[in-house]
Amino acid sequence: MSTTSLPVPKTTQQYPEQQPIPRGLGLVTSLGPGLVLAMTFLGTGDLVSSSVSGANYGYALLWTLVLSLIARTFIISAIAKYTLMNRFGDTQILEGFKRILPWLPGLMAVVVLIAGFVTQATFLKASAIGLYQLTGGSWGGSWGNFVCALVVMGLTLFMVTRKRSFVILEYFARFASVAMILAFLYALIQLGHFDVGGFFRGMAFEMPPNSVDSAFAPIVIASATIGTIAGNMPNMLYSGFMKDKGWVGPRYRRIQQLDLVAGMAPLLVINLLFWIVAAEFSRDNPGFVINTEGDLSQMMSIAVGPIGPILLWMCIFLAAMTSFPPQSRGFAQLAINGLHLSTRKGKQYLGGKDEQDPLFKKIQIIGFIVLPLIASLPAAPNLIALNIVGTSVSTVLSLPFIVVGILVLTGSKKFMADYAVNKWWQTALLVILGIIAIVVGFQIAMNIPDMFATAFSGE
Repeated sequence: MSTTSLPVPKTTQQYPEQQPIPRGLGLVTSLGPGLVLAMTFLGTGDLVSSSVSGANYGYALLWTLVLSLIARTFIISAIAKYTLMNRFGDTQILEGFKRILPWLPGLMAVVVLIAGFVTQATFLKASAIGLYQLTGGSWGGSWGNFVCALVVMGLTLFMVTRKRSFVILEYFARFASVAMILAFLYALIQLGHFDVGGFFRGMAFEMPPNSVDSAFAPIVIASATIGTIAGNMPNMLYSGFMKDKGWVGPRYRRIQQLDLVAGMAPLLVINLLFWIVAAEFSRDNPGFVINTEGDLSQMMSIAVGPIGPILLWMCIFLAAMTSFPPQSRGFAQLAINGLHLSTRKGKQYLGGKDEQDPLFKKIQIIGFIVLPLIASLPAAPNLIALNIVGTSVSTVLSLPFIVVGILVLTGSKKFMADYAVNKWWQTALLVILGIIAIVVGFQIAMNIPDMFATAFSGE
């Protein structure tokens, strides 16, 4: 696909007729990209960071979770609007970025390769730990997790090489979301109490004092959580998932908006349940902090009983397995598209032919499925530390380009159809989110050296 401007069709002056939204069971099966995307976010730290924050700080940082999810939905919707309603027929967000700065897709391809690897390493380690613990957690010695990582890798290779792989991912995401909601609802019922007042006070932008017992300061946890507010790189994967679903062109905007809300709603419920269970547990067990996945297991064992750790490891496994396979494809799509847009040799694959390049499968399989095995070696850092570091690094590397790029693309008739240009309040929100994201990114960057020291020291 050439990125040179094409004549603007007359239809850009009127809002196009929308694809009818099915009813009943047809509505459930017609949606999917939003839930697949939302469930991938669980692997980037939502399950772990929500539990860590709830157990270590009660409800004090709850506002960061709610704000980040709302803002994330707004940003992803803006990305989707560009890929559906731009003037040029672009189907990937990096094609729009090239129209702003010709060198930006190449830079973003490098960012995707680096940050995507870190993110995938977290997913694979989490799924391996979950599977290892579900199978007893006492075999194989220090190499048990690595063996389970090999199993997950093989399962992932099978899933992503099927012709209808995206359909498989959709159904798996639906099953996983329901299973995790039921698991933590049961845990909350077993705890037997819920501080409603504390829950609502947690929405009031409260910041707790530093805890000498926690490996990460509150501002670091808050930054890692709210860092997803705008600049988290996986936000860009939605365009590729929409394309896999067949949603190309402005007539799919309405069903896309419904799909995104329907996908993010379960994510919010799941995260709130993780946080609430951990916060309520901390009320009964003052001084208990979480710095490793073992601490999470102990929390669930005390709170729920023998079945508690099983529920936790099941959720960790499901969360990671709804992330690792689809994002191996999504990251490869972004990386190869960025390379094609920025190299002379890659021009032959533009126009929707990115995946015909043999390099696509090599990047997907080697870069985002096989090499992440390194994180499952016995000497690798613990899951909690790797999770927070991975989220923070990917946010810092991708944040400014995503925020500024989306603001420029969706706010101008130069890039958008007339009916799709941002209204003033949408532009204002993007500017506010951009400022917040830049400040958060600076805070994260300042803490990265300490986070790396903590992660690799094993403390």
